[in-house]
Amino acid sequence: SVEEALAVQAALQRALAEPSVQQSLRRAEALHPRRGQRGHADQEAFASRLHVVLLGAFKAVLPQQPWCLAPGWEGYRQMLARMESVAEDPRIIRSREETNRLLGLPRHTVLKPLQEEPVVIDTPDGTGVVPEYDAVMLTDRDGDAAHEFWEEDQAGSLKRTLPR
Repeated sequence: SVEEALAVQAALQRALAEPSVQQSLRRAEALHPRRGQRGHADQEAFASRLHVVLLGAFKAVLPQQPWCLAPGWEGYRQMLARMESVAEDPRIIRSREETNRLLGLPRHTVLKPLQEEPVVIDTPDGTGVVPEYDAVMLTDRDGDAAHEFWEEDQAGSLKRTLPR
């Protein structure tokens, strides 16, 4: 419903309006002054920083009740799919425009979900998100800790193994 869509968008906007998030966005804008020029290196670098900020908000907000969406970009895709029938409602459009304003983007920008979440995100200023994993860490006899271990066999192929 429109009310549910507005509620989840309002929650995301509250997360994006946090002073630390706004400070991170303003820092990214200052570091990438030519982000609006197509093809400029600043555009891609700023987009990467923006994705980090959005990922943090998606992970914090989307799994909450009553939405119970997946955290991250997968949850964003789920949210868009659920909102598809009400996406053209004027209140939803105004809410999207407000989100763009908070992000420092042009009013009519369409935020498209990433195909996959990146494995590594460069955050030289230390603002990166530390992922949490559900799997238990295993420790091998050398004291190395990991979620899984791989060893090379005689033929040179990698095989998943359990720690010894």
